[in-house]
Amino acid sequence: MAAASTSDGVREAVFSLIQVADLQGLQVITPGDFDWSVPGGTTKILPLIEAMVGSKTDKTLAGVTTRVEMIRWMVKAGANPLQAHSHEQEHWIWKVSDKDKTMIRIPYNRSAISFACELLAAMKAAPQGTDWSFKITAFERFLAALTRGAPTRNTVSVRQGLVDMWESIREMTSTHNVVFEAADEEVWAHDLVLVAASPVLKAMLKSTMTEGSSKRISVKDSLGSGVRLFVDMLYTSSTRDEPDYKTVLIALDLAHRWQVDRIVPVLAGILPEMITVDSFAAIAEAAMLKGLEPLQRACRTVAANNSDIKTMLETCTLPTEVRKLLGESKAPSAEQGLRKKRRIFTES
Repeated sequence: MAAASTSDGVREAVFSLIQVADLQGLQVITPGDFDWSVPGGTTKILPLIEAMVGSKTDKTLAGVTTRVEMIRWMVKAGANPLQAHSHEQEHWIWKVSDKDKTMIRIPYNRSAISFACELLAAMKAAPQGTDWSFKITAFERFLAALTRGAPTRNTVSVRQGLVDMWESIREMTSTHNVVFEAADEEVWAHDLVLVAASPVLKAMLKSTMTEGSSKRISVKDSLGSGVRLFVDMLYTSSTRDEPDYKTVLIALDLAHRWQVDRIVPVLAGILPEMITVDSFAAIAEAAMLKGLEPLQRACRTVAANNSDIKTMLETCTLPTEVRKLLGESKAPSAEQGLRKKRRIFTES
């Protein structure tokens, strides 16, 4: 009997759920040892490509967002965006108004990343007057999800029991011996974890500086919620809280400040789905100041399709770094903006 993870029934169910973008159902029925390298579905294509092209009904940003989350989860679960396979068929898209003129054909025998790149390039090179803007936005977000989780980062799956064990260690308050003094509370941790995770914290805690002798690290510029998220990520790369974008930005700043390279991309990967008109400036500025290119791409994509953000750019209410991200070299000087009209006097 075939293993459950490779049975036709399980594989058919997985691809069906991918096609209709049922992420919750997919997470429930997909076995931990599911083989993501085997094609499936009616066209026998790779799962990640199915996630991008499997439904013709995603006409809203909410639908695209669900597929982005699904792609991100699939990559974390073991789907390889760099894997290609032999396939003779092609993916076709066209405009009903002029099928022959607008037809785009991309072979399926590509990796998910190459497939997305080729389709994006073809849509952007479409004849003038052919509007692929919505689909371009969708595939730019798909590509960002694929590249953020690419296996070059050595992402591996771990058993839940191991995560639970580290969470238990995190909660052993009687053994904590380092305290972060945040703006509104104290957050405790184990020095061994901090030293192993961060070369900066290691230098601080092993030196003769105040932090080394007192085991107290001042972060008065940060709220405790962000410090707690940072510490949670050190132990388990997860949290049981529901952080808002401000909390994630605090944790990201601490991870970047203390050179905890393994959790910087994880925290940055949370932020694209938190981008709104209200949060855009703060997230985009962090992406620029910290050199986070995937997050920069996500911000540009959102800005390109949001009239409120375009207005903010036109009225010079965005920070300088954000204006650079959106293609503006610098904001007009305040002096120029406030300068009064010149009155001209002539000799009578």
